[in-house]
Amino acid sequence: MVHIVNEEQPDFFSKSPQEGLMEALEYYEVKHPQIVYAQAVLETGHFKSDLCLNGNNLFGLYNSKKHRYYTFDHWTESIVAYLNYVQYRYKPPNDYYKFLSDIGYAEDPNYINKLKGIVSRNDKRRSE
Repeated sequence: MVHIVNEEQPDFFSKSPQEGLMEALEYYEVKHPQIVYAQAVLETGHFKSDLCLNGNNLFGLYNSKKHRYYTFDHWTESIVAYLNYVQYRYKPPNDYYKFLSDIGYAEDPNYINKLKGIVSRNDKRRSE
């Protein structure tokens, strides 16, 4: 379990997910932040989905026991949930795309290719 032990809130807490997500992923030491960022873009339709806007769920995290999506008080909580429910199973240095595919993260058979496209576009933007 990841616990937030910090008296002072980092800057990203007052930002929207679009503005603060990469900073937050690094703060929480998420592995492969570019890929996880791409997952948030894909899962939320560029941060416009109802689940993102009203439930602060950036990754489409689903509670199979209650048969509904998780909702969070702040979008950063979905990062902690992602770490606790998904990424704890990842074994570095294995291929992260293969990991997501192996655990059946998404039902879309083109999910990994879509993620790779988003990562590639974001990498080009960062290097410009």
